[in-house]
Parts: sequence; structure tokens; C-alpha cells
Amino acid sequence: MSLLVVLLATASFLSLAMVLTLHAAAHAKLPGGRARREGPTPPVSILKPLKGLDDGLYDNLAALARQDYPEYEIVFGAEDPDDPALAVARRVMEDHPDVPMTVRVSNRAIGLNPKVNNLVGLAARARFEHLLISDSNVRPDPGYLRAMTAELADPKVGLVSSVLAGTGERTVGALMENAHLNSFVLGGVCGAEVLAERACVIGKSMLFRRTHLNLMGGWWSVRDILAEDFILGARFQKAGFRVALSPHVLPTVNTFWSVERFANRHVRWGQMRRWIVPFAFLGEPLLNPTPFLLAFLLAALAVPAAIDPTVAAMLTGAGIALKGLSDEVLAHRLRGRGYGLAGLVWIPAKDVLVAGLWVLAAVRRTVDWRGTVLWIGPGSRLDRRPPNWMDVPEPGAEVPA
Repeated sequence: MSLLVVLLATASFLSLAMVLTLHAAAHAKLPGGRARREGPTPPVSILKPLKGLDDGLYDNLAALARQDYPEYEIVFGAEDPDDPALAVARRVMEDHPDVPMTVRVSNRAIGLNPKVNNLVGLAARARFEHLLISDSNVRPDPGYLRAMTAELADPKVGLVSSVLAGTGERTVGALMENAHLNSFVLGGVCGAEVLAERACVIGKSMLFRRTHLNLMGGWWSVRDILAEDFILGARFQKAGFRVALSPHVLPTVNTFWSVERFANRHVRWGQMRRWIVPFAFLGEPLLNPTPFLLAFLLAALAVPAAIDPTVAAMLTGAGIALKGLSDEVLAHRLRGRGYGLAGLVWIPAKDVLVAGLWVLAAVRRTVDWRGTVLWIGPGSRLDRRPPNWMDVPEPGAEVPA
């Protein structure tokens, strides 16, 4: 038991050091993040896949209609003609008649990834060579398009993605989502680029040329891939292109989330990472110091001979406080404000919950994506049935026909 106390203390220190290192990488990427940058301004087709009413959807869509950019168009699309998001998109079109916008409804499926199915139809309607995929819950400022295309000043750049900042929380679930995006996810994305020179693309914001996408195999090549954004980024890099991470901060609006929605998303994201970067996934618990610190405290209370429980409690409190302070500072840097007093309680609770979600992601074989249950395998490839007949469905899991 004394050895366990020592091991947990070591793991806590190592985990905290790793998190602070990744946060430092994020800070290194962020200087001048909202500064206007000069570069090429080619015509851009913005592809806006829609499904349901995201928080603040009208303002999110209208923000793209207010870009300080010479020439661009917006193509909205959904699979269901009765999707309520389409009515919001049409309202934005009426309110901004000077911006070329169109709506496409198509339920044509080329594969199992519903977002890719939607994007195929949107890209077919797009007029320009440069395509920007923009999710419906992002709310860019007017300089966003210029900042994205400025990265193309380097002719080696084939794909550009964005630094994301979760904002707008008014519920516990939304606070957890935004805090996780602004710490764990941001640290991982920036750390991959700054420390390892590797691309870690999140598809909420991706700019590339249609010609280059076709060289990568086009949409058809990722039609059954859950992590199509990450896979495309890796293919661009393997093909010799540079994948740039624009430091221009892109707000992602998450306002009225439930804790269940937060948990479901990050089990799914964890499953994706498990199948596309398995060794990195195995090390993820070390990027979450709070569970190690609490386990250290419990072990110290159980074996007071190993370390004075009061000292252990002070060390645990200091470690959790340091991690929380780093989260708060990074949030201020990203979005101009932190999480307030609510963060003192709910961010440590989120960190403990995330440890459980990691375990669930490590063993679960199916993903539930907006009501569609699919099996996931190597490379995050999707299937409607188990990979082979010997696989047994999880208890309570419904295997689609």
C-alpha cells in the first residue's frame, strides 16, 4: 500500500506536468490569434451541413454572412426537408440578400457517415475551387475567412483548420463541454502541432482545395469513416502537404447542453481516438491529473504511515487548484473570460467523469450518432453489423439491420 501511494503521487505529478506542457503549447500557438493577417483571398464556397437546432443557430449562420471578404458563397444543406434548421437558414438568406447563399436538401447516401453524405451534396452545388467546411455551432468574427485563407500564402499548405474556443455555457453540461474543449482538446491539438509537428484536424472548420481533396480520394474514400476529418488531415500530410492550424480563435457555441449529451459526445470521440491513434489513447489518462490526485489522497488516508494525511490533502488540493488555474488562464486567453465560481466545482467533477468515459470508450464497440447505432473498427471505420459473426453485441445494444 505504501508503494501504491508512491506510484499514485508520481502519476499525479507526471500527469500535472504533461497538462501544463500542453497548455503551454496552446499559449505558444495563440499569440496574435485575432490579429488580421494578409494573404491570398480566393473565392471560397462555405459548406454548412445542418441537422437540428443548435444553440444560437441563427446568430451562428448570420456570422458567416458578415465576413470581411471579397467573394464567397454559403451552401446550407440537410438530409431531411423538414429539418427545422433549414427554416433558420432561409431566414438568414432573407436578412442578408447581398451574400450569395443557397439551400440544398438531399438524402442521397454514399456511405455510413451522415456528415459526409451531406457534404457530398453541398460540394456538388458549390461553385468555387476552395471549400470551407463550417459546422453549424461555430460563430466566427468578420476576420475569420481572411485569417483562414491567409495560411494559403505558404504554397505547401494543403489544408487549414482552426483553434476552437468553447463558449456560451449556461448549464452544467455546457460548462463541461466548453471546459473540455478549451483544455484537453485544445491542448492535444496544439501540442500535436507545436511539440510533434503532427496534424490533429477537427472538422468543425476545414479549408482546402477541391482538386486536392480529389487527389486524396474524395468524399468516397471517407464515406464509412467516423473520424473523416482526422483521416483527411493525415492523408494531406502523408501526401506532402502541410496542414496548418490557424491561430485565429473560432468560437464554438455550446449553451444548453445536458451532462448526458457531453458524456455521449466524448465517449464517441474517445472511441474514434482509440481506433485511429491507439497508443496515444492508452496514454490519455495521464492527461487528466484530477483522478490521480484524488486516488493518491484516498490511498494516503488508508495508509497514514506512508504520508501524513494532512500533507496529502494539501498536496491534492494544490494540484487540483493548479490544474484549475491553468484551465482558467487558458480560457481567458481564448475567449476573454473564465468559468467563474461554477468552474471550481464542476471542472474537477468533469475530470473525474472523463476518467470513466475513457474506460467506456476503451471497451464499447458501437457508436450512437444522433440516433444511428453503428459498429466501429480500425481507422474508425463504420459498419452496420459486428465485424464478424463471433462478435457478441453489448448488453442492451441494438445492432442495425
